Amino acid sequence: MELLTNDLILRPVTESDIEEIARMWKHPEIISLEDARKVLETMEQRHRQNRVKAIFHLCLGVFRKDEPNTLIGWCGLDGRCSPDEIVLFYIIAEEFRCRGYATQCAAELLRFAFEDMQYNMVSGGCAKDNRASFKVMEKVGMCHHEIYEDGGLGFYMDKEMFLKTKH
Repeated sequence: MELLTNDLILRPVTESDIEEIARMWKHPEIISLEDARKVLETMEQRHRQNRVKAIFHLCLGVFRKDEPNTLIGWCGLDGRCSPDEIVLFYIIAEEFRCRGYATQCAAELLRFAFEDMQYNMVSGGCAKDNRASFKVMEKVGMCHHEIYEDGGLGFYMDKEMFLKTKH
């Protein structure tokens, strides 16, 4: 599985990415190759559980098309909280921010969730002071709908809203 945007490749990481996983899993901290293999094994186990309308956890590496072997972040969809709802997530390494990459990840994951995985609702959230993430969710058409107890901000998009963003 590989999702493409204008500038990015979003794909599961593999054993050939093990050094990149070690470098980026807790960026800027580097983890051991042994720990990176454990991360990879967990991701693979979770990915095997994913089905249409039933994503358990999908974590994809974010790679630039012009450097397809260099991991610059993570993104995906998490369905562990509720069987009817998935949560969008993304994180881009600081040195690659402010280039539209998070927006491209979010837009492509929403497309994947609604068109390929047949979901009717996708949620997202960010810390109250994470203005950049707030703007990403607004740009892709998600609607701010709640403030969490910790002050974080909750967003959502339903399939009808998604279809309107395509026109």
